[in-house]
Amino acid sequence: MNIISISSKKFASLTPLKLSKEIFNTEGNIYEFEYRGKPEILKYLHHLSGPIFASKLYTVEMLDSNSEYLPESFYCPDHLFSIGSTISGFTVPWAKGVNLSTFLSDRHADLKEQVYYLKKVGELLQQLKTIRKYTPLKTLFINDLHESNFIVNPDNKHLYVIDLDSCKIGNNLSFPARYLTPFSLLNEVHGKYNINDDSSIPGYVMADENSDLYCYNIMILNYLYGKSVNSMNGSEFYEYLNYLNKIGINGNLLNSFSAIIVNKDNENPVNYLDSLTTEQIYRSKSIVYKKTKNS
Repeated sequence: MNIISISSKKFASLTPLKLSKEIFNTEGNIYEFEYRGKPEILKYLHHLSGPIFASKLYTVEMLDSNSEYLPESFYCPDHLFSIGSTISGFTVPWAKGVNLSTFLSDRHADLKEQVYYLKKVGELLQQLKTIRKYTPLKTLFINDLHESNFIVNPDNKHLYVIDLDSCKIGNNLSFPARYLTPFSLLNEVHGKYNINDDSSIPGYVMADENSDLYCYNIMILNYLYGKSVNSMNGSEFYEYLNYLNKIGINGNLLNSFSAIIVNKDNENPVNYLDSLTTEQIYRSKSIVYKKTKNS
C-alpha cells in the first residue's frame, strides 16, 4: 500500500471533517483531504504504537491485499500516511451521500426508502456470508455495525460501508463496537456471544456472524422505536416486542428480534422488512408506545 508523506505544517492546515450530531468518532481525528485532485478522508489514529496500532495497520493491509473478494460497497482505506517519518493513519476515498443515521432520523424522508436502505444492510450481510464460504476471507465481519457506519446515495440508490478499519478480518484484534458493550442487551443471554476476557484486546465481543446479526437486528429495532433499544433490559425488551406483536408486526420479523437474546443462532430478517406498513412504523415509535402503555 502506498504511503503519502505529509509535513507537520500541511497536517496542521487540514480542516476537520464536520460530522452530524448522530455520528461519533472515538479512534482518531478525521480531516478533509485531497490527493491527486480527488477528495479523500484522512484519519489520524489516536494510538500510534503498541498492539492496537499494529492491528489497525494489519487490518488496513488485509483489506487492501484482499480487495478482489470484497463487496463493491466497501469504502476501504486506500493509502497510509506519515507525518515526517511516523505512520500516523490512512486515507479513505470520499463517499458521496448522506449518513444512514441522519437519513433514518429524518422525519421528512420517505418511509419506504428508509426501509429500502435497511434492507440493503441485510443484503450486504448475506453477501458477506457467501464471501466467507467461497473465498479465503473466512473471518470477515463488519463488527462495528451501526447506522453511522453507512452512507446512502439517493442518486443511485446505493449503500456504502465506511469505518472499515474496525472490521474483523484475518487474525486482527476485535475492535470496540457501538452495540457490543458490557451494557448492551446481548448480556441478557450467556454463552452465545464470544465475550472477550483478554484485557489486551480492545473489543468487548469477538466478532462473528451472530454479533453482526445482533447489531443488524438492533439497527432495525432502533429505527422502529426511534430511540436505542440496545440499552433495554430483558423485561423491557420483551414488553416492547409484545407491543409490536399487538400492532401486527410480522411474526417472522418478531422471531428474528427475539432470537438475539435466546441461546440459538441469530437470523437475518432482511426478507421480512417489506411487511412493515406505514401505520406499523408510526405506531412502533417510543412516544406512541409509551402513551399506549400508560393509558
